Amino acid sequence: MKTYFSTFITGAQEIIKEFLEKRGCKVKLLLDGLVVFESNRPANEIRRFLIFNNTFILLRSFSNFKPNIKSLERILVIISHSKDLLSKIANNLPSGRRNFKIICSLENRMVSVRRSLLKALEAIILKIYGMRLNIKNPDLEFWFLLRREGYGFFGIRITYQSRKEKYRERGELRKEIAYIMSLISDPSPEDIVIDPFAGYGSIPLERAKNFSYKEIIAVDKDKNLVSRLKEKVKTFKRKITIIWGDALALDETPDFYVTKIISDPPWGEYKKIPNLEKFYEAMLREFNRILKPNGIIVLLIGAKEIFEKVLQAKFSRVLLLKRKYDILVSGKKAAIYCLVKNIL
Repeated sequence: MKTYFSTFITGAQEIIKEFLEKRGCKVKLLLDGLVVFESNRPANEIRRFLIFNNTFILLRSFSNFKPNIKSLERILVIISHSKDLLSKIANNLPSGRRNFKIICSLENRMVSVRRSLLKALEAIILKIYGMRLNIKNPDLEFWFLLRREGYGFFGIRITYQSRKEKYRERGELRKEIAYIMSLISDPSPEDIVIDPFAGYGSIPLERAKNFSYKEIIAVDKDKNLVSRLKEKVKTFKRKITIIWGDALALDETPDFYVTKIISDPPWGEYKKIPNLEKFYEAMLREFNRILKPNGIIVLLIGAKEIFEKVLQAKFSRVLLLKRKYDILVSGKKAAIYCLVKNIL
């Protein structure tokens, strides 16, 4: 059984715990944005837990350290003097990755430490056959993390994205969030899913790649984004319908047609909305029209107070709030809402 630690979006602890326990993993420590867990599953399988930002094989952990550079440097010294360091690293190296660098993080920020400490540790790692120091273009990363709660971690990163996957357009939803939103929508093979604000397609693409479904519909009023999304879905074996249309008037979608609505509506920041309250009211009215009884809505909302005011005042009897997760998206406060359509 190996021990891992993974980072995730702030506020998703409950979702993470449930996700890991359902997959037979034992949660050892759960912080806001980081989890330590044990699993018998192969590392390649753990690496495909798309709910996480990054995952690491845990080589050593620490507690009761003050969150400052001095403490972080002390951890580096302790690791450098560990008698079993070489064997631990050699026994946990990902296959085919030997060009390494060392990364230090303090309270979720990349930081610099004394170069002499890094050089000492690099020299030790270079004793392993085939290892090469490559700071500019590594394919292997050793991470030191020190959290504000006083926990420290040393591990080997096992999740790597291609350059294409790393790139995101401004306003494009992160894949981990799109995955989480699909996950908490209670996916089913019989689902008819719609994203009325599809944008760059993060939600419909993640839903299609990682969960079963009967039909997926993606709608957006930006013709350019619709065209780009149509190109993206050409490689998919199962059909995803892309529609140029208005989320507030989904005329091509019949009453009570869809089982799940998963979407990231405009926050009113990049694209100014004159009256966000009226916008949410029109949006929820249209969503209620197309959603089957007992259907589920999962929304990522930035303007939480306005949204909750509309939900409570206009839709409290028909759209029931099942769960709410307060999270951070690119440093901004937001929430994921899970609503269920009531049978009146």
